[in-house]
Amino acid sequence: MKPAGPDSLRRNRDFQVLCVGQGLSMLGSAASALAMPLLVLSSTGSPLRAGLVEAVWVGSLALASLPGGTVADRFDRRLVLLVCQVAQAMVSLVLAIAVHSGHTPLPLLLGVGAVMGALTAPSIAAGLAALTQIVPESQLNTALTVNRARGQAAYLLGPVLGGWLFTLSPGYPFWLDTASFGAAAASIYAVRTPLSTGAAAAERKSSWVRQAGAGLRFVWTDPVLRRVSLIAAGQNFVMDGTYLAVVVVSSHRGSAGLSTGTIAAASAVGALTGVLLMPRISRAVHPTHILFVSGVSCAGLIAAMALSGTAALLALLMGGCSMAISLCSSLTTVARMLRTPNHLQGRVHSAVGLVLMAAPPLGSTLTGLLLEHVPAPAVFLALGILLIPLALITPRLDTSVPLESVGIVKGD
Repeated sequence: MKPAGPDSLRRNRDFQVLCVGQGLSMLGSAASALAMPLLVLSSTGSPLRAGLVEAVWVGSLALASLPGGTVADRFDRRLVLLVCQVAQAMVSLVLAIAVHSGHTPLPLLLGVGAVMGALTAPSIAAGLAALTQIVPESQLNTALTVNRARGQAAYLLGPVLGGWLFTLSPGYPFWLDTASFGAAAASIYAVRTPLSTGAAAAERKSSWVRQAGAGLRFVWTDPVLRRVSLIAAGQNFVMDGTYLAVVVVSSHRGSAGLSTGTIAAASAVGALTGVLLMPRISRAVHPTHILFVSGVSCAGLIAAMALSGTAALLALLMGGCSMAISLCSSLTTVARMLRTPNHLQGRVHSAVGLVLMAAPPLGSTLTGLLLEHVPAPAVFLALGILLIPLALITPRLDTSVPLESVGIVKGD
């Protein structure tokens, strides 16, 4: 990992180049993500098939998570990022041409979803790992804030842009996605910082199965990472269930449009607010206190939903929850970055990411089952109470390093 340096991120050329390129890629992906179900519905008229395409994308991403982390640690990360972005550009180009020609059979759409999901896994792992090589430790928290803010902005603007382009021509969002992947590839090519993994030759020769499990083993044996990962997974579980409960309750109260529009917007604004506040708060408040207070605050906000009488108030409380969880998420991500050796960065991020991906579907499924048999206020109370034990296991974080580094020291 790079040592702390005096220059600000504004003068860090490689970070700025990579940030702009990946931001454009996120914008294009967000636009095409909205256009894909619209395309399936317009060509087949089947909501089931639209859901199937989405499920294939998510499923392939989950299946490729552990192997993707191994790829990000086994090969030069610049090469991994470059290959993934170029391959995604080519797949998106094939889809754009198919849409333009009016020939989009379901097998093609399923294949595109599977390939895109599989390529996204190593790209995410290599991108997070590369950040620790490009940015000094003292600026890592700020860099992560910039990345998260960029992502939130892309996910807010991308669907709007994708919907507008789709009305002009169904193929336009996919042409945009192709161009955005090309821009991301160009930015990666322009990065000058060496992005080698530092893996020993003996490790590179070991089996892929053993390497894939190394990330999980490292997280399990590190007490701080084990706890913060459990906290993050539990919070994802509760938040997805809470979101479903809020939407269902708002819909039952005759606010279906509000439940899908305002609540989603409130969650996004809350998350973005948390991201922007994180650097300032981390300089003034001990990281252990941030994790604990954010978790308890979110528990209280969810419990308060049991007493809420309007959909607008539910949306406001949901925004507050998203802000609190965003603060926790920033801390847990930086914790992983600082405590993980360079040669394990990709596998650790992928291992934790797989766990975090598994938690939301379980949360929404359990919440849906409870809503069938239990009054909504009781469901909100139960979800809020689940966050209390997670807050109580907040690890004690070392204060011997600067608070700008979130007060967490690197592991051996």
